[in-house]
Amino acid sequence: MDTLHHTYKNQKLFKWLPVVIIVLLIGIIIGVRFFFKDEKRFVVVKFYGNGAAINVSKNYNLTEFYYSKKNKGALLAEEGDILAINNNFIYYTNSNTDSLRLNNSGDSLGFINGKVNSLIISGKENLLPWFGNMTAATVAELQNISFTSKIPGSYIPYLKEIARLKPNTNLSFEENDSLDILAEYIKQADFFKPRFINAAITQNSFSSLSHWKNIECLYLDVLDSMVTIPLPAMPQLKQCIIYGDELKYITASFFNNNTQLEKITLITDLDNYALLQPLNKLQEISVSNVNYSADISVLKNKLSKLSVLIISGNYSDTDSLVVLKKLRWLGLPENTSQQQFNRIAAKLHNLQVLQINGSDSVTSLSALQQMPNLSALVITDTVTDKQSLFGLKNLRYLSLPQNNKADSAYMLALEKALPGCIIVPNSGACLGSGWLLLLVPLVLVLSFIFQKQLLFKPNANNAS
Repeated sequence: MDTLHHTYKNQKLFKWLPVVIIVLLIGIIIGVRFFFKDEKRFVVVKFYGNGAAINVSKNYNLTEFYYSKKNKGALLAEEGDILAINNNFIYYTNSNTDSLRLNNSGDSLGFINGKVNSLIISGKENLLPWFGNMTAATVAELQNISFTSKIPGSYIPYLKEIARLKPNTNLSFEENDSLDILAEYIKQADFFKPRFINAAITQNSFSSLSHWKNIECLYLDVLDSMVTIPLPAMPQLKQCIIYGDELKYITASFFNNNTQLEKITLITDLDNYALLQPLNKLQEISVSNVNYSADISVLKNKLSKLSVLIISGNYSDTDSLVVLKKLRWLGLPENTSQQQFNRIAAKLHNLQVLQINGSDSVTSLSALQQMPNLSALVITDTVTDKQSLFGLKNLRYLSLPQNNKADSAYMLALEKALPGCIIVPNSGACLGSGWLLLLVPLVLVLSFIFQKQLLFKPNANNAS
């Protein structure tokens, strides 16, 4: 009888054991997420095809790539970043998707991994035959529609159907000399509820943005030289990217209606950053300043909370960066001295990504050995210390200037020394939305050059 009772107790205990294990695992997962909630998850996104790409959110450098079994382009990204690839923007919201096979063979359709990803409404190509054969499966992976000209009336029913199937499709509105494309869209085809909008815009059209209640990310190509009014309130907005080729001034009240912003990218020359003062939830700042020498200390009350800080141009008070213990991605200003570089490397042990310009001031990279968590390194312009790179065994991503590819012996030795590392070239160019115009001839030139050097095999099975 005791034996039967003992057996019954064991069976009952065994029955509950899986439940106990599952509960413990869930507790461990929750604990890990809590203790590492501020940890960044950077992904290497690989591109197969022909063209060029840039991480616009991080404003970091143009990566060129071409189709080959052994060659690919690759960018660092995290969820929420905006990636610009050939003539398409991607709102990168799924970090599990880290390999993108590109095909932009048509004027109006862009394909990623064999599915239609982007649609361009322009006067160059008649889309009615494609619309006539469109099904729900055809647009299942559609992410972005770009408007470059007046919308033909015959397209309206099809756009309305796409909006029914894919209401959160992202929208891009390009510049047109004789037409306000944004106003034209709102008047004729305002069916979508986008999470991301890219628009060439003047401040006279800012009010048009307010009726899109779901916007999470905004990329504005500001056509004015001065902006004197704030953006309208967009309560879901988390990220704002501002580009202005002629933009020299933005009012300090620009973000007053959107103090919830977490990520800011400013790709324009400004002599002060007073517009950032109302933003108390910032986690990322990326600023590009070519024609001015700015003072980092202006951002002092923002810096301590940042996980990403990318600075392009010349800045004073670079020494203040050494106290930023929460930083996971740092882009150093161009005028960083060797002493400043060494101090930053010695203090920022938690840094995962470092982006540096290969200036003559930093002649030694040996201090990088003091950064045990450094897994990605981006060097633009010039590699001033090639030898030190061989010792960075923890690197999983390395982006070097394009001209280093010509030194095939060095590249082979580097690949052998860093066997787990993806090594890709960059052009060193930081570009705004105008880069789209440059990429068309660039892709054509690359294709012509590499067709003479490589046997093209445009088969998806080879892109692995």
